[in-house]
Amino acid sequence: MKKIFILSLFLLFLTACGMPTHIPDRFSYIEVVEQKEEESLSEIEGIESILRGSDLVIGLDEAAEKYPDYNIENTPAYIVFEYTGYLTDDMILFTYDKEEAVTLLKEKIQDEKEKVE
Repeated sequence: MKKIFILSLFLLFLTACGMPTHIPDRFSYIEVVEQKEEESLSEIEGIESILRGSDLVIGLDEAAEKYPDYNIENTPAYIVFEYTGYLTDDMILFTYDKEEAVTLLKEKIQDEKEKVE
């Protein structure tokens, strides 16, 4: 019995030591535009360092079909999510202002750069 306990404790210790010291925050977004050429969030420098996923939606009809819970009424629209744990994402921004979405994502990119340094 004592050997099993010590072995379990040793394996737990090895697992804890193998964990990364910094797990980067991951964000995702939904961008709703009228035409594909209006897409802008994917062009933010460094976005891939924080990006967990993204979805570009063309037009309000497709937005209403894919995301009826968000009640998107205008384009462009931007929704940003933060990955908060196992299968959970929390909405941290819903805006029709492109600059607001870009500013938030740039801040998150900068935060990630500072954590790595």
